[in-house]
Formats: sequence, structure tokens, C-alpha cells
Amino acid sequence: MPPEDLDIIAADWSWQTDAALRLTAVCGRYAALTGLHDPLGRPWPGLDGDGVGEGSRYPALLSDRRPFRDVVLPHRHSDGRTRWFRFGGAPVTVPDGSVAGWRGICAEVPSAAPGTVPCLEDRVRRCETVLEGLPVGISVFDPDLRLILVNGRLRDLFGLPEELLRLGTPLKRMIRTSAAAGNYPGLGPDEAWAFVSERIAQRVRLQRERHLPNGVLLKTTITPLPDGGTMVIHEDATDRARADRRLAEQNRWLDHALTHMSHGLVLFDADHRITVVNRQFLDLYGLSPETVHPGITAEALIHRRTEAGNFPGLRPEEAWEQVRERLATRTRYRLDQTLLDGRVIAVTYAPTPEGGFVTVHEDVTAAKRAEAQIVHMARHDALTGLPNRALLHEGLAEALAAGGGVAEGRGLAVLCLDLDRFKTVNDTLGHAVGDKLLRLVTARLAAEVRDEAGDGPAILARLGGDEFALVLRPASRFRAGRLAGRLIAAVERDYDIDGARISVGLSIGIALAPADGRDPEGLLRAADMALYRAKAEGRGTHRFFEPAMDVEIQARRTVELDLRNALAERQFALAFQPFLGLSDNRIAGFEALVRWHHPVRGVVSPAAFVPIAEETGMIVPLGEWVLRQACREAARWPTGVRVSVNLSPVQFRSGDIDATVIAALRDAGLDPHRLELEITEGVLLQDNASTLAILHRLKGLGVRIAMDDFGTGYSSLGYLRAFPFDKIKIDRAFVADLSLRPDALAIVRAVTTLADSMGMTTTAEGVETEEQLAHLRGAGCTEVQGYLISRPVPAEAVAPMLGSDVVCGWPRRA
Repeated sequence: MPPEDLDIIAADWSWQTDAALRLTAVCGRYAALTGLHDPLGRPWPGLDGDGVGEGSRYPALLSDRRPFRDVVLPHRHSDGRTRWFRFGGAPVTVPDGSVAGWRGICAEVPSAAPGTVPCLEDRVRRCETVLEGLPVGISVFDPDLRLILVNGRLRDLFGLPEELLRLGTPLKRMIRTSAAAGNYPGLGPDEAWAFVSERIAQRVRLQRERHLPNGVLLKTTITPLPDGGTMVIHEDATDRARADRRLAEQNRWLDHALTHMSHGLVLFDADHRITVVNRQFLDLYGLSPETVHPGITAEALIHRRTEAGNFPGLRPEEAWEQVRERLATRTRYRLDQTLLDGRVIAVTYAPTPEGGFVTVHEDVTAAKRAEAQIVHMARHDALTGLPNRALLHEGLAEALAAGGGVAEGRGLAVLCLDLDRFKTVNDTLGHAVGDKLLRLVTARLAAEVRDEAGDGPAILARLGGDEFALVLRPASRFRAGRLAGRLIAAVERDYDIDGARISVGLSIGIALAPADGRDPEGLLRAADMALYRAKAEGRGTHRFFEPAMDVEIQARRTVELDLRNALAERQFALAFQPFLGLSDNRIAGFEALVRWHHPVRGVVSPAAFVPIAEETGMIVPLGEWVLRQACREAARWPTGVRVSVNLSPVQFRSGDIDATVIAALRDAGLDPHRLELEITEGVLLQDNASTLAILHRLKGLGVRIAMDDFGTGYSSLGYLRAFPFDKIKIDRAFVADLSLRPDALAIVRAVTTLADSMGMTTTAEGVETEEQLAHLRGAGCTEVQGYLISRPVPAEAVAPMLGSDVVCGWPRRA
């Protein structure tokens, strides 16, 4: 090849050597520039003091058979100046691959100065270091397609032998060897060389990818060089291909998500043009892909949405102005838009770092309705739809703030309403019937309120259970009382529910503002106290609040607080009242009666504290104490004497009264047959099945069960059929009438006959005269109890009474 092809810089002379590295040809300005003549036969490079012989600074340049360039050498000219020359060369090989000599070019470096050579050496070394550190395989070939430059990465990629990558190796040999190793899938050595050589001959930049046997995806770039040579770069594209596949997969998933997401989405670039829009957005607003697509501006989109009716009441220019002002803030926001068809769309706007923005559109109509429903439910009763206590308080507060005095006719009345006998209906006929009844009652109340209130504001609310409240404004004492009477009359009319005829009543308490209170809490409290009085005075009526009621309530509250202290400080004691067996004039047993010895008020009547204990639930621990104490005392009596203990309906609601009875018997060591439990009809009115199950368990232990106050309820006979009682206690009301009303004796005789036929004993309560006792003996009564026999006595008086041969003047019968 011509020596000047080794460098793109013009040469001053060309040179050639034999295999011994002695100059065999020199052409050009050699003599003029060096001051030397007849260089043939001289050692390369033909400069004094710097050949390739012994002591040469660059012996390896020619001996390692590698092409070289940019080797700068100094020369001392005969005129005394030091000149610098840049050399480049390449080995000349023969067909057997051996080196027959070298050829190259040389050019003077006019501006070279001391130190230039080391700098160039460093530069060359740095270039070689960089070349070896590149992640791609590089090979450079001269115009004859012989290797003149290669790095180690090429060897690693192809796994070629070291000798194949020596400088001067023909590309053809490299391709054929690589193809034989399988690096050109589907091509043999000759086919591979034909394929490569054809592309190099085109002298254009080409790229191609193929897989190597080891699985590596190889990307090859062939680049022609200006000097006629060729550079080939091989890049391991496996990781990049994996990344591309992952990106493509992510793009597919993104497309899938955009297509199937429930929200509408639009992405805009920095110029406010659509780049992404999904189908849901178009469907949400009734738009078509032909009118809304990537490339249109946000302004155009708003115009088309306005034309589709998405901005009710606005012209396109007005709608865009509103949107443009929000976009200018470049801050995230969310707003709800109501469309013409009533749907509510939540729009979320968020700016992107690139200067664009994204909008997400969600149909929240159902959520808004649910939210409104939740708000409504939070302030209204679910069963009747009436306002609840919270909304009542709000409305009452607003009415008080707007109202005046009663005398001015602009007053306000608060009515607290409570159904009478509703619990009986709920317990006997079930909660479903109870709910239907409450809805019917609500309808009647609402109708009467509408008729009375007219156009004036009125609030009817359900406070819970069978409790209601009414705020009437404007109202006077007369008007409130008149409405209360109408409400009571309306509610008392019979109801026909699921074939059952039902009757309930209504009690009402009334408070007037501002006389009875100036705030919601005070007025409701006053009305509730008036309601308490109405129920205490017979129910089915109404009462206005009076200051004395507050005094009663405070007194009741005091009793409640003292009762709690009494439980903790054990201020209770038992008294025992005997009941006499008429067949033998012997004491058959004692009824245990609780007494409260208050440290200040003295003995408190059970009538004053037992109802409060039942209302507050304190009857449960108190009743357990009475039961345990009674069993302990009875364990000291003769074995034939029983003890009778009253049980409250509240104790049965706790669900473990049977366990309490068993524990009391066990701890006292008392025979269960000596314990008699008295229950009223109220016990059986609650959860009938559960109560009967408890009673059967107790009776199975041997405990006697007595029905107290028999004849005062309307379904006592039905309960006698439901449960095999051991005893019936005839209410004192019938005993008191024995001397006054003939029918009283007939009733007593009927009860004793019924009890005897069912294997039950009878005890008459409240016996106070000899005449009553005689009637009861004649009617066949089994036992009697009352002041005629004995008043209740303390526990220590029981033993002497049992040891006496005479009880109240009647000798014991043998």
C-alpha cells in the first residue's frame, strides 16, 4: 500500500525496510530536512543516534509487528538545530503470514519542543487505556482489511483465540474462524465472509443485530474510515434489549390500565396540547375520538366540552377563562362539577415537572348520594325517617335564638312523648311488629302536627325506642295543651298489624320557653320531668312542667346516689315475715324483706328505693345480696321451714340468675327444696322463652317457684298453663275486699280451687283481721301472711318465734 495512506497528514518522505529493519527505499525530502545523504542500508529510521539498533528508544515499535503512528523522534541537524519528525508505519507481510519488512511515512513537526515526545507518549498510553476500558469491542482494519487496532473486549465477546487477534491478521480469516465457532447463526465460514465483505464494500455505515451461541444479543456497527480503512464496533445489547422488552411490557400494561381504568384521564404537554386521552374520558362527557384526540389544545377541548353541555350556564369563552385561570396557578386542585343530567364529576388537576399537566375525571354521583345519605342518617332516625336527637337540638337552638316570649304569642313549646304499653307489644308480638307500630304511630303524630302547625315551623323527632319529642313554634300554653290532647287521642286508636289488634297509649310532658328554660338542654329536661309526672299519675295524659317536679327529681337523684353508697357500705338488713299454714297452724316459712337503714334519714321504705334500684340496674347486686343473706339465715332454721325471696324482672335480664341461685344455695349449705322464689307477671312479660328456661332449670334443682300478686295482670291464667308454679300468692287487694264485696270471696275461692286442681298451694297476702282469716279458711286457702299473723321481724327474732307453741293466739295443731 502507498505509505501516504498511513496518515491523513501530508508526508515529507516515505520509507521502506527489509526484514532486518534496514532502509531499502526513501522517497521525498529526506536529505533536505535531515542534512543526511544516502540513507539506504542505514537502520530505521535513518536518523543519527535514534535507530532501532542497540540503544534505540523505540525498538519495540517494529519488532512487535503492530502498525504504529504519531511516533515523534528528534534529529540533530548539521546546522546545529534539533528537528522533530513524526513517523508512522505498518508491517509488510507475505502470503505465508511472515513479515518481509516495513513501510511508512514521516513528516516534520515544526513546532515540536523538548517534552513533546513524553506528552505524546502519555497521550497514546491514555488512549490505549481508554480503548481497553470501553464496554464495546473495537477493531480497525486498513484498506487491505488487515487488523491494525483491537481491544480486549472484542476477544471477550467472541471468545476468539489470542493469535487470531494479532495485528496484521486479515479480516477474512477472522470472519471465517468466528463463523466456524457459530458466531454467525445459519451461515457457514464462506457464507459469513461473503455476507460481511459485501457490506464493507458498500462503504456506508451499517448496523445489524444477531444472537451469539452464548445467548448474547450482539449489535454490530460497520463504519468506513477516510483513509480507506474500516472500523467495526461490537456492542453487547442484551441488557438493553431486556430493558426495551420491559419498557414495551410496561407500555402495554399502561395502555391496558388506561383502557380499563374507571376514571377518565387526559395528559397535556407544556404547550397545553393533549398527548394522552383514554376512552373513559370521552364516554364520561359524551365526546367522540374524532373531535377529541392527541394534538388538540386544552382550549379547544373546553370549547368542545361546553358544546356538549358539560359546563351548564356558561359559554365556551367563559368556561375556558375559568379553566385558564386555574391552570395558571400551577397548583394541584380538586373540584366537583355538576352536569346537565345531574351527574357529579370530580376533576383533579396536577401539574407535571415538564410544564404540562394531567387531569383525572371521576364520576362521584353515587358517592355523593351515599355521602348525603350518611349525613341524613347521622341526623335522622333510620326506622321512622324523623329527625334524631342531634337534629332536634340544632332545630331547638335555632328556634330559641329566633323566638320571643310566650306572652307575645311568639313562644316555643317542647313536648316529650312516650308510648304506654309499647314494651309489652314488643316483647309479646316481636320487634318486627313493634317496628311497624312505631311507623304507624309516627304517621299519626306527623299528621296531627301538620294540622296544628299549619305553616309554622315544627320539629317532630324520635329520640329512641318509644320516645319522641316535638318542638312547636309559635306556641302558647293553651295551644300546646290542645295539641297534646289531640296527639294522645290519635295514638290511642287501635292498630291492626298482621292480623293482631293492638292498643297503646301516650303520655306527654310539656315545657314552655322561656319560662321553663332558655336553652335546649334545660327545656328538654323540664319536659322530661313533666313526662315522668304524667306517667306516674296514670299514663295516657299530659302534664306541664312545674318547679316542684325539679325538686322531686333532685330528691330521686339523691336517693340514687345514696343507694350506691349503701351498696358499698352495706347499709341493708333483712326482715322476715312469716306465712302460716292453715292446716296445722304452724309457720311454714318466712318471706325475706330488705330494709335500708340510712345513716341520716333512718329506715327508708322499699317503695322509695326498690323502683329506683330497678331503673338503674342496682337491683341486680342488691338482689344477689338479699338472696345470699336469706339462704344463710334459713340454714339456721329447722329443716321444715322455708324461706321466700322476691326476684325482680331486671335480675332475669342479666341472664345468670340461675347461676346466682345455685351459688347462694351452695355457699349457705341450704337444701334447694327450702328456697321459694317469688316472681311477678312482669318477669314473664320479657323474653318469655328464655325466662321459662331459667325457671325450669331452677325447678329442676328442687327450688319452689311462686307467682306473686296473682290476679292483677291480664294474662296470669295463661302463665299458669305455661309453667307449673308451686304456689300462687293472692294479691292483698282481693283480701282487703273480702268483707266488702261478695265477688272478692268468689274470686278467692275460684283461685284456690284452680290451684288445688293444678297441684299448687295458695298464700293470701295482707291478712289483717279475724274476719278475713275466717273467709280464707272457708275458701280453702293453704297459707296466709299479714299483720294479723306477724309484722316483719329481724333475723334474731325468728328462732324464738319458731320455738313458741302459740302463734298469734292460735295453738299449733299436732
